[in-house]
Amino acid sequence: MKVLFMGTGTSVGVPMIGCRCDVCLSENPKDRRTRTGLYVEAGGQCFVIDTSPDFREQVLAYNILHIDAVFFTHSHADHIFGFDDIRRYNTIQNHQCINAYAAPETLVDLERIFDYVMPQKVSGVYRPLIEFKPIDSPMQIGSAMIEPIVVEHGNKYTQGYIISEDGKEFAYVPDCASMPQETFDRVKNVDVMVLDGLRHTPHPTHLTIENSVELLQKINAKTSYVTHICHELSNDYLEKNLPDNIFPSYDGLQIEL
Repeated sequence: MKVLFMGTGTSVGVPMIGCRCDVCLSENPKDRRTRTGLYVEAGGQCFVIDTSPDFREQVLAYNILHIDAVFFTHSHADHIFGFDDIRRYNTIQNHQCINAYAAPETLVDLERIFDYVMPQKVSGVYRPLIEFKPIDSPMQIGSAMIEPIVVEHGNKYTQGYIISEDGKEFAYVPDCASMPQETFDRVKNVDVMVLDGLRHTPHPTHLTIENSVELLQKINAKTSYVTHICHELSNDYLEKNLPDNIFPSYDGLQIEL
């Protein structure tokens, strides 16, 4: 299993429009954080989790040439508004329809916002060829398994995912204010855990760095990463201040399990 962090920033990205703070002006490329998204190669398949407004720039930057499926965590703008660019993959994949998976509650929003998508090509129009499918239980993609896990993120239904292949488990929860006990029990002791860690200042719908670290230490993954990071935290600061085995993610980070 190979995982690429296409984006690791919060909803406004870093640098933030109109901001002149040290992080937004930083020349460290790891401080440039586009909106969150993940690219995964597992089970002989290639898929993405979320399509942020930066999706086009991300797939160009990392030379992503094939996508078999899309998975969504929830329907906030910073996780879905690059979805229209999936149509380019339909074209280069011989007009193949691509399945897009989300929780039933999230599908309601996706089908309303992207009501123009279709499963088959129609002559004279250039629209994404998509079939929306619900996912509320584990499913197989190639030889890998992807399992949705529910977390709390304000009043929006949100889920993360556990990807399993060859006895390794990778868990991804980019937006989270709290984690139900059932989800905590499921992710405990996974090989890699990626969790929301916005900033130090409390936020009503996101974990702070302190909250995230406390939860990650209890989860006890072999390796953990924080993501969805805002402009208040530089990569250098996080590298120096996070505990052992917990690391800041950054755009372009690649890991292999």
